[in-house]
Amino acid sequence: MNETLVSLACHAYGFAALVYLTYLARQWTALVVIGRVLVGLGLALHGVALFSQLGAQGGMPVGAAQGFSTLAFLLLVLGLVLDLRYRKPVIGSFITPLAVTALVPGLLLQGGQEPLSPALRQPLLPLHITIALVGMAAFAVAAGVGVMYLLMERQVKGKRFGLLFSRLPSLEFLDTLNNRLVVAGFIALSITLATGAFFVAGSSQGLTWMMDAKVLATLVAWGLFAGLAGARVLVGWRGRRVALLTMAGFALVLVSFLSSYDFTGGLR
Repeated sequence: MNETLVSLACHAYGFAALVYLTYLARQWTALVVIGRVLVGLGLALHGVALFSQLGAQGGMPVGAAQGFSTLAFLLLVLGLVLDLRYRKPVIGSFITPLAVTALVPGLLLQGGQEPLSPALRQPLLPLHITIALVGMAAFAVAAGVGVMYLLMERQVKGKRFGLLFSRLPSLEFLDTLNNRLVVAGFIALSITLATGAFFVAGSSQGLTWMMDAKVLATLVAWGLFAGLAGARVLVGWRGRRVALLTMAGFALVLVSFLSSYDFTGGLR
């Protein structure tokens, strides 16, 4: 039943992505309404399935399939909130296809979940994983905003005031939104590292945990985003370099996420 609901949600998201992409070519108000309704419908179906699964597992995603599914859900929740908050439907044109791309592997990997090892069964683990996924969703949307910024900047510098120029938000708006998303993601990433260190302190892994690929990628990403936040405040960095560094940081967080799973259903 849960897999059926997620599959239906994926179809709703897919149609929403097509509607939002069509909006880039034809700026019709009806397309915006249809896109938002489809995303909302998908989130309702997806939420029922996801919370049913997580409720039976103590609130924690188990395995790559549920990890991808939860990430896609959070991406679309954040994308829809930003769309409605700022009245910028073009955000859906970039975020919805990204979320569908994240959800499809979750559907393909559906199957039995391997039980967690005793070392991972700790009360704070659901919070740790949830915050990590929220942070990743924030960074993913920030990276999408960075792509929009680069596209808009190219239009402005090339003095090509065409289709994208009339659809994309201003450079100032995109830069401000990027900053807010990166700050939110950085806070979540910091909490993720802190809770992760707490788990390691109570285990026998010692310093060997720092040699793990996901830990190294997370630490490098944390350092990059910390430097980026500091450069914004102290040096006044804005624009293109910030967009590029945001995308690079998201790539590192993505490596950490993918390194957390063995893709046979278990969490490392």
